Amino acid sequence: MSDWPPIDEPELLERLALVDREFVEFIETLASRVPPRSYDEASFARAIGYPWTRPAGSYLLSGARLELLEELTAAERGSAIDRHTSAESGRQPLLAIGSNGAPEALERKFAHFPDEEDRTVLALTGRLHDFDIGVAAQPTLYGSMPATLFPSPGTAVCATVLWVTPTQFTQLTWSELSYRLGKLRTRFDVEESATSFEEVLVFVSRFGAFCVDGKPAALAAIPASNRTASALSQERLLDAAAALAIGPEAKAETLVRAIFEDMAAIGPKFAGTVNRASLPFASEQWTPFSPGRQCE
Repeated sequence: MSDWPPIDEPELLERLALVDREFVEFIETLASRVPPRSYDEASFARAIGYPWTRPAGSYLLSGARLELLEELTAAERGSAIDRHTSAESGRQPLLAIGSNGAPEALERKFAHFPDEEDRTVLALTGRLHDFDIGVAAQPTLYGSMPATLFPSPGTAVCATVLWVTPTQFTQLTWSELSYRLGKLRTRFDVEESATSFEEVLVFVSRFGAFCVDGKPAALAAIPASNRTASALSQERLLDAAAALAIGPEAKAETLVRAIFEDMAAIGPKFAGTVNRASLPFASEQWTPFSPGRQCE
């Protein structure tokens, strides 16, 4: 992979170009404008269920139709991989570490496109080497703490590479509001074939990986081998964030309810506590995207 995917939407480029101080101000303004929303048990269940259900292996998603690669013949599987990963396809490899690996999330983001190619995506599940997956030190509007990477030499963590069209890539870049785009140079091994990649596009949180007891905590729902970080459930991570942002007696449910009912108030509390309990992403294997460098 040599070139960056084309991004030609001025507002998106402007957002990607924000320096950290400008970005924090941007997020704070957005959070202050979120109105109170209805909260119920289903809201909490969805928040702690992140990163949601996904197949154990690779798949091909076409609109609402899901095909598992392991259920295809070897010839069909090889053809599907070649068709979507060839230079002629115009697609690029984008690492999915959280909800973007779930078919329901991809269907929601892609199913409205008129072109069939833009409704179809190949999702190759495998192992990403020398990194682990924790959560960002910032909540989503639906109450979860979303996934982000942190360096972890020797670890091989389960992740998914999406082979996306330019249209799909732009859609995902818009949706990854609090993330920084870049390229990651490390090995990714596909489970169902001998295919591997040495470089992928990836989004990492601008807020860094949330630390518990001073170290990044891994998201327990995502398997890994040779993991050295403590692995915690989404609920336990929200418990830890709630204790910092609201008070020692607060739990995950308290925090998720507050996000729904008063996001404008919980934002500043996160800024002064949870945001500070984070490890900013840094790696010599990482090249951040900068507007104006799309042809490098």
